[in-house]
Amino acid sequence: MWSGYALTIVFPKPMRPNPLIAQKYLARGARLWIGTRLLGSAVVALAGMHPLRLSFASTLVIVGASTALGLVDLLRRHELALLDNLGVSRATLAVFFAGPAIIGELSISLAVFVLG
Repeated sequence: MWSGYALTIVFPKPMRPNPLIAQKYLARGARLWIGTRLLGSAVVALAGMHPLRLSFASTLVIVGASTALGLVDLLRRHELALLDNLGVSRATLAVFFAGPAIIGELSISLAVFVLG
């Protein structure tokens, strides 16, 4: 029997990670991106091309590789259970590792574009 009440769906507000956790994983993501970028630039330089002028696909590979390395590093250090208990989702962790890489690649691309 219909009681007159409408069905309402309430989505919980996502938790924000603690700034200490965010700072730690953003810094780790930046370090992983720097290492990935240096290795990628070395490979491109050995191939005889300019190491800073990469194609869009190459920058996507570098961002994806540094993000994947960050997630593998979490598995290696057995930190996922702790972060799950602290309410940090896997998507948030992926953003923590991809964010510095995206910002770094955009800044390098912009600097190469402006400086010629």
